[in-house]
Amino acid sequence: MSLLRSWKDLHESRTRLEQGGVTQPFGWVQSLEVINHYVLLPGTIQLSKLNLLFGMNNSGKTRLLHLLRSLASPNLLMDSGYPADLSCAITWFDPAHRKAVVRVEGESLEYHVDGRRVPLPPRPYRVLTFGPDSYVANALRAGAPTVSGVARFLGIDPWAARTVITSMSELLPDVIADLSVEGDHVRVSYQQGRRRGQDGPRWDFWFYSLVVFAELQARAEPTILVLDEPLTYVHPMAQRKMLELFESAAWTFQTILTEHSLVAYARRMHGWSASVLMPEPKNRSRISQDYADLERIAAD
Repeated sequence: MSLLRSWKDLHESRTRLEQGGVTQPFGWVQSLEVINHYVLLPGTIQLSKLNLLFGMNNSGKTRLLHLLRSLASPNLLMDSGYPADLSCAITWFDPAHRKAVVRVEGESLEYHVDGRRVPLPPRPYRVLTFGPDSYVANALRAGAPTVSGVARFLGIDPWAARTVITSMSELLPDVIADLSVEGDHVRVSYQQGRRRGQDGPRWDFWFYSLVVFAELQARAEPTILVLDEPLTYVHPMAQRKMLELFESAAWTFQTILTEHSLVAYARRMHGWSASVLMPEPKNRSRISQDYADLERIAAD
């Protein structure tokens, strides 16, 4: 059932893009197949526009994401500090289906694209990765949002950060009521029903800037936004609002979230494709999109 839902979500996402004049979800990953791995058992994860990945600590979520990022950052496989003996296959849209097989044996790294060996990894998409430490640092920031703060948060230069900030009103008209930049300082107010002015917690501004940055990047090149447990320090009501933010049909980037949150688990019925890493003997994990396994992980 979960697999069928995944393909339904992908079809709906492709339909939305076709209506916007794009014939395929260019650069989105369709599937990731683990062939050989020291933590993950062989298996395949089917991906759509919105993806949730659940699993206990040390279940291999980060290792699975390293495989996904191997076409953009091969050093993640070669400098992991773990035994280097693995292989995987990644299928993406370009706009037709393309397939890359990645093999690591000791210090040797090989890429085969559409059955042909290539000297360098293809780069069909860019992966934007953000972990929980960056969210915490910015959510607890004492001062008002600043251009330099956004630049540090997103890992970009201040000029690009200013572009992201000034684009927020256009890309988030239902959220942002008014926004101005004066030097390094940012003044923002929100639409009715959202937090008003500069009072209260400021985690929301950072997530808004993150989504706008991902969308602007996606308009330049195919982009996958990977968030590693972003809801850990966010109130459950705010968690739901943040997930709803990513569910907008307007975004053209692909999203993958790793989570423990029960709020995120409940959102799998709102357009998210859900996968889980199930613990197996010998400290290994099995990839599953089976409904029964997803129910089991929620019960645990």
